[in-house]
Amino acid sequence: MPKDMTSVRHDRLSRIMACLQSKNVGASHDELYSVGEYNSERTFQNDLYYLRGIYSADIKYDCHKKLYKLESSGIFQLNLKVTRNEIEALTAGLKMSEHFLPHLQDAAESLWHKLENYIPEQVISWGAEIVKSTLMTVPVSESCSSARLAEIFSTLLEAKREHKAVNILYSAPTKMPKQWILSPYDFYFRGNSWYMLSYNHKFENLGIHRLSRIISASLAPDEEYILPEDSGFTDDYVLSAWHVIPGFEKNFIKVHITEPLAESFREIKWHPTQEIEECEGEDKGIILTAEVPDLYEAARWVMSGAPHIEVIEPEDLKNIVKELANEILSKL
Repeated sequence: MPKDMTSVRHDRLSRIMACLQSKNVGASHDELYSVGEYNSERTFQNDLYYLRGIYSADIKYDCHKKLYKLESSGIFQLNLKVTRNEIEALTAGLKMSEHFLPHLQDAAESLWHKLENYIPEQVISWGAEIVKSTLMTVPVSESCSSARLAEIFSTLLEAKREHKAVNILYSAPTKMPKQWILSPYDFYFRGNSWYMLSYNHKFENLGIHRLSRIISASLAPDEEYILPEDSGFTDDYVLSAWHVIPGFEKNFIKVHITEPLAESFREIKWHPTQEIEECEGEDKGIILTAEVPDLYEAARWVMSGAPHIEVIEPEDLKNIVKELANEILSKL
């Protein structure tokens, strides 16, 4: 840390950076002056100079709008007191980032090496050790760790963050690659892969795309970003999925799960709407109910637990399970 960086100044610079980051259109001189609690214009200008130099923050001043805007965050210089548990949490998180987030792999590895220079090895290594078993039981598809996907992921995240449309080339299974203009809404990890929820400009509806199947992605500056209908829309929509496919439709399902499978199912929250009821008498096990958007996903889940899952209702779910079972039998 530079010798002129007192804790008071460090705190002041952190507040200035936080203010600039929260203002997409830019912050006025008076706003920054107030946030930094300045009583000298010279000190204010010196701090901006310091941020642009030492922090490598790309702070531009728009003479027409009279606003300061942060074009690039640059470098953050932290001055923190942390506990052993906090370090373990941080190092475990870094190892998970390397595993699950392709666009952050290099950054996570770099930060890990920086921590090694300041924290005792046994402290940071313990965080890595406790996460190993988790990573082994939740594998990520090989394509999710490629450099190509890391670049694509970064582009899509930028589009979501900056509210910009993207142009992607997508290769769906058994189909020729197609070009789509999308407005990215949300990302979620299911079944060993990353998925993106977005608005399709051509069909004017929501779509799900598996990131590993995106061949290329670039910002589409000439296309307008289409906003979600309301602020809570994406979270509720993604959580509706039984596995991968979310939706607005609500299909009530009721299944009987027998032992020994019931024992492990009592411990798992499969869906936000699920309810579990214990069976009485000789017919042991549990009754699980939930509202799901896609019956085919629920049917495949039932098949994965055969013969210990019995569909009670609806009839449509029973019929789908029968179709899948007959298809399997026809191939034996």
